[in-house]
Amino acid sequence: MEQYTAPLTPEQQSHNKSSVTAMVLGIISLVVTWFPIIGLVLAIIGLTMSRSNRKFAEAHGFKENSMNTAGYVTSLVGLILGIITIVVTVLVIAFGFVVLAGVIQYTDMPRMFYW
Repeated sequence: MEQYTAPLTPEQQSHNKSSVTAMVLGIISLVVTWFPIIGLVLAIIGLTMSRSNRKFAEAHGFKENSMNTAGYVTSLVGLILGIITIVVTVLVIAFGFVVLAGVIQYTDMPRMFYW
């Protein structure tokens, strides 16, 4: 015997499409987290989309979609990893300048450029 499911309303279809979009943006933000700016932007967009989907579902009396929850979690993790990646990148660059400044003295600079 087949189970009958009621067709989705246009609001539910819109909610499902937005949930899938938020989930995909969250997953992509995790994949490209080593490119800090791109991953951070995608994570912020996915996070705002999933939060607006939650509010939309509450306003229309829908049960929250599991894809929306996955989009929220993956976007949040992507946002945190993006911030950590930016901080680590800045620290590595700063450490490189400190090491370089300690190795190369300012008095050696003319000798480096004029062999």
